Amino acid sequence: MTLREYLKSAAERLRKAGTESADFEARMILQQVLRLDYTSFILAGYGELSAADMAQAKKMISERCRGIPLQYILGEWDFMGRTFSVGEGVLIPRPETEELCQAVLSRIDGKVSPVILDLCAGSGCIGITLKAERSDSEVWLLELSEKAIEYTKKNNDALLAGSAKIIHGDVLSQETLSLFPKCDVIVSNPPYIRSAELPFLQQEVQKEPEMALDGGVDGLMFYRVLVDRWTALLKDDGLIAVECGEDQAVSIAQLLSEINFHTEILQDFNGIQRIVIGRKKPDT
Repeated sequence: MTLREYLKSAAERLRKAGTESADFEARMILQQVLRLDYTSFILAGYGELSAADMAQAKKMISERCRGIPLQYILGEWDFMGRTFSVGEGVLIPRPETEELCQAVLSRIDGKVSPVILDLCAGSGCIGITLKAERSDSEVWLLELSEKAIEYTKKNNDALLAGSAKIIHGDVLSQETLSLFPKCDVIVSNPPYIRSAELPFLQQEVQKEPEMALDGGVDGLMFYRVLVDRWTALLKDDGLIAVECGEDQAVSIAQLLSEINFHTEILQDFNGIQRIVIGRKKPDT
């Protein structure tokens, strides 16, 4: 069977299983199996697939039909032009989070050697990206999950030669704060799904770790801790930038306003209020 024929068959199988982007996902899986970039893949369209390649592709397609996220099947996903290792137990990097990184980078432009804390780091995509874009920065990443922190470390080694500092600890613990220095930036994409909503998430999202999703009864548990405790580590004029759920930005901005921070809310590419930024006033 040619590559083109198998691609058509694989996409049809995914489509029948309810995969919305069946053609794209079938191509991504086959590119992974054959280790081809997009151009080489297109040029190879009439080449014959080996039995071993078809067997591997069949296994991956079957996993996707069972609702395993494509990113877990591939074992990697791109984020702001870099490839991050991902797998079971770690939150999958998303385009909205790229906008969080870009917002932080634009606001620290001109600041010399900024100290940045990435809390609830997961794969490390935020902190590692910021460090890669700002080589003069000092970046610390905090992650609690045993599974997720293995990916944090792996990506730090692969993309930064291990230059970011990684701490295994709980963002909700008061004692964890003592492990970190004063900083210019706190950035986080914490769990923000309301506990009661977890059973109703998309099948693929339910495969992601509950620890990285569950934000408590109202989804704001982690934001309260970030505001009440972690902002104390910010230097004068320091900023906190967080990603949030679509109906949470105003509440988070209010929490920051109550401690006398300047606040702004940014929309994502879908027009959803997705990012909240708080700037510490010099006298707070």
